[in-house]
Amino acid sequence: MLRILVIIGLLLAAVTIALSFHQPPMRLMPTPAVFLDGAPSAFSVNPNARQDNKIELFYATNRLPVGPRTNRLYAIAPGRDLHMGVATMQIGTEATTWETIYAMSTNRVDDRRPRLVLKNLTELASLDDEGALSPGLRAWLKLIDTAIDRSPDKDIIIFVHGANSTVERAAGQAAQLHHFTGQNSIVLLFAWPTAENFLRYSDDIETAFGAAPQLARLIDLLARHTRAKNIDVMTYSAGGTVGSDGLALLGRKAQEPGAFNPRLGEVYHAAPDADFRSFVDDLRDYATVARRVTVAVNMGDSTLRLSQTINRGSRAGRPDIEELSPNARRWLLEAVAEHGLEVVKVRPETIPGLSERSHTFWYNDPWVSSDVLITFLFHLAPGERGLVEEPVEAGGSVWTFPLDYLERLPGVMTRLREKVRAAEQPEPVAA
Repeated sequence: MLRILVIIGLLLAAVTIALSFHQPPMRLMPTPAVFLDGAPSAFSVNPNARQDNKIELFYATNRLPVGPRTNRLYAIAPGRDLHMGVATMQIGTEATTWETIYAMSTNRVDDRRPRLVLKNLTELASLDDEGALSPGLRAWLKLIDTAIDRSPDKDIIIFVHGANSTVERAAGQAAQLHHFTGQNSIVLLFAWPTAENFLRYSDDIETAFGAAPQLARLIDLLARHTRAKNIDVMTYSAGGTVGSDGLALLGRKAQEPGAFNPRLGEVYHAAPDADFRSFVDDLRDYATVARRVTVAVNMGDSTLRLSQTINRGSRAGRPDIEELSPNARRWLLEAVAEHGLEVVKVRPETIPGLSERSHTFWYNDPWVSSDVLITFLFHLAPGERGLVEEPVEAGGSVWTFPLDYLERLPGVMTRLREKVRAAEQPEPVAA
């Protein structure tokens, strides 16, 4: 009997170790509901959009570089410098056609979604502690400006991935964001170091704080040296720890007398795996600097439930407001009312097909991904995006997806198109 128990224990240990290193492939996400309203496709807006199975992203990372610059790899260990370049992703195989990708991106297709494969990382520049603009860095910034000039959306969206993530998986998530804006937005991946092993999750959280100053430097660099209208930031999971701390550093600096304006636009935290109390403290430093801060939460999120147990405190994506001091709670309610802070409560009971434990809802659910895209592309308030306001017992309110969200969405897009057409009309000339 003892021998059997030992064998079972060894098998369980082997399975646990194997799973800890397993990185499931990133696949093209389900088509966002906003693409299914029968309106002209967002892919038709940008005349410079690619019509093949490749996606190019800008990237920045503080991981240690390995190999030639033209075909870089990045280690799990952090480095001192910030490295920048261009990532090339591929949707499916070499034989996957744009027609197939377009059909899967604009319709409900039951076929297995194609994989997103990282084909190449080309490093073009580095930024060291001195912060000097080298010729390579100037060339990289010029590429970004060229992309801005060719893009209908003049913002840059920085995507900050979660823990236990390879560069390929992180790039795949950023590529989803770029692709489903209809290639109308410029997306830049910030690839911070993770151990790529969930058994070392605690190490990732420590590394996240070390990456935060590099994210702040990146935002400052882009604001100072590109023609971007705004610098938007989207964080996912433990990327919320990186983003929260980095944005607080940036916000404190921006509020100093005579400080440079970082042009911080939309900030969207999806299922943020960040200590709730620290997250609120950080919000105080940057909420008034950003155009808007959105926090998407699922109170049944099983990943954040586990994280809460490990970290001994609630997470920003599954918050317990009772943990806050009276002063912090009062400020949070004021921020919701006055400072552009919006909490989107993802409620699986009102969203068909969404698991109550979902942590990946921002890209795996067509309703939530639609709301993400509308927020970044059009900067609409939640009520204008088809969400409804719901009061909460602790005070204030949150925004939720109503049962008739799909019926509301065509009206949202119709009003938006009317708004765009009105803005394009020339102003009348005074007599």
